[in-house]
Parts: sequence; structure tokens; C-alpha cells
Amino acid sequence: MIKFLFLLFMPTIFVFFGLWLIQNVLVTFVCFYGWMFMILYANNKISFKVALTKKSLYVGTLSGVLCAAAIIGSSLLFSGKIFHVEDMQAVLQIWGFSGWKVTVLAVILIFINPVLEEMYWRVYIQNKVKKHVSVLASSAVTSSFYTLYHVFIILPVFVFPFNVISVIGVFSAGMMWAYIRERYGIKGAIISHALADAAIMIIYGLYVR
Repeated sequence: MIKFLFLLFMPTIFVFFGLWLIQNVLVTFVCFYGWMFMILYANNKISFKVALTKKSLYVGTLSGVLCAAAIIGSSLLFSGKIFHVEDMQAVLQIWGFSGWKVTVLAVILIFINPVLEEMYWRVYIQNKVKKHVSVLASSAVTSSFYTLYHVFIILPVFVFPFNVISVIGVFSAGMMWAYIRERYGIKGAIISHALADAAIMIIYGLYVR
């Protein structure tokens, strides 16, 4: 039980430690992704033998485009209300998300983050939880802990009530990707997640950089 609690809470602990305590995005990334990779590798979960079916590709792409449209559309529609550019720039500067690091971190967020997060939460953790509860309940549990560490990212950069709406959006995305994983395969969820992350970087490029 204690081991399982570690699996649920460690990603949040690393984000809190890296962004709130020492305020360094590089350290956060190393600890956060290092943990996920280590756990997945140790449990033989780093595998892409699952075939990418046409339906999985279609669903992943369509849902990802819808997520991207929602992210970019809401940012354009509520420009200046969701976040204050100067405040966000200040926070990201403190975290070290600036200069040459942005390109490196953007590549990680778009190409590595979706793979590790989906394999960790929607495959490894969800499979463990599913042994004891229903698929819906396991999806809610994994989506809740997936959302938890995003709270520490969202709170400093978004204005109320959009920070609360964003947290709900992250949870909803987690539930959607859990469904896609169960119904169409993990690669569909990874594609969808990658497109959503790409949209976030587009917003960064439009408003913050």
C-alpha cells in the first residue's frame, strides 16, 4: 500500500519540490521524467509493440485537434483575462523557462511528456487500480492524481476563475485519454496528448515569448 501511494504522489512531490521550493524547471523535469522512466523501465512498461490502428490514429488525432482548438480558442477568446502576460513571464523567468531552454523543454513537452505520462498513468497505474475497481473508477483515480501536480503549475500562472476551469479541463482530458486508451489503445491517447501539449506551446509562443 505504501509503495502504491508513492507511485501516486511522487510526480506531484517532484513538481512541488522543483517549481515551488527550488523554482527550477530543469531540475523539475529531470526529477519528474526521471521518476516516470525509472518506474516504467523497472516494470518493463517501456514498450510500443501495440499496433497503431487506423481507428486509434483517427480518434487520437481528432480528439487532440479538439483539445488544441479548445486551448487556443479559449486563449484567443479570453485574451488578457485567463492570465496576465507580465505575471506569467515573471513566473516562467523565475522557474528558468526562458532563453535556449525553451526549445529543449518544448521538445520534451511535445514528444516525451505525452509518452511517459500516458504510459505511467493510463497504462501502469490504471492497470493496477483496475484490479480492484471498475474501469470508470480507475480512470477517475488516475485522472485525479494526474491532475494533482498540474494544480501547482496552473495556480501561479492563471487568474481566477480560469485556474479552476483549467484544473477541471486537465481532469477531463485525463478521463478522455483513459477512455481512448481503454477503447482504442494507448497510442491514440499519446497522439491526442501530444497535440494538446503542442497547443500549449503555441499559446506560449503567441502571448508569452
